Amino acid sequence: MRLVLLVAFVLAAVPTAFAAGVRFPSEGAQQRAVNALLARETIVSCGGPHGNAVALTFDDGPGPYTAKIVDVLRRAHAHATFFVVGNRLQYWPRLARAESRVGAVGNHTWSHPALTKLPSWLVWLQLARTQAAVEDATGEKPMLFRSPYALHSLRTDEVSLHLGLLEVFWDVDAGDDVPNAQPNLIVRAVERGLRPGAIVLLHDIHPWTLHALPRILSVIHHRHLRAVSVPELLALDSPASGQGCPYAPLGGD
Repeated sequence: MRLVLLVAFVLAAVPTAFAAGVRFPSEGAQQRAVNALLARETIVSCGGPHGNAVALTFDDGPGPYTAKIVDVLRRAHAHATFFVVGNRLQYWPRLARAESRVGAVGNHTWSHPALTKLPSWLVWLQLARTQAAVEDATGEKPMLFRSPYALHSLRTDEVSLHLGLLEVFWDVDAGDDVPNAQPNLIVRAVERGLRPGAIVLLHDIHPWTLHALPRILSVIHHRHLRAVSVPELLALDSPASGQGCPYAPLGGD
């Protein structure tokens, strides 16, 4: 009963001021933007600072709250990117396609390991198996990859590049991976870093993230920004070569 009441509250709180006719970049423009960054062999942690778009990203799903998060985004005419764990798709087989309808589905490995501790052939298997699972679920292979725990190395980066995956991190951490995180603290963490070109890290496996999302979307709206997927962000305003991203995570060797 508590979950039903929470979901009802969340859906009622979705901002209604988002325009239903919001236009997003074409799939072709998104693919070109991703390909251009792949050619630079770069890792992306933010978009350019000149537009009005921000990218919400959700890791570690799908899970029991993913469908409601998708519904909140759909009602707000907002897009996002979902970095899915491949072995979870068997438990929620229809959610990857639902996610693709409100943005993009990315690769977050098959079982969420620390990739830098694995031999290269297992890194490849983790990514390739998830590519196949997402393609089977959505009809399209992911263009994006996010390494668990932001752990990566030149060796793991080479595997993702070989598979044609653009590696994406973030520059705003919502802090919703903390056990029993408070929704108001999640919203404040996003508010502090929110700016044009920001890529926000969230997780769609927690009820507190679902609770915080309408308020995050409201903040985005009142700052005259809009929520898009990562490929859409890159198509609208791609980061310049050598551009730094505030608060971007450290990692790699």
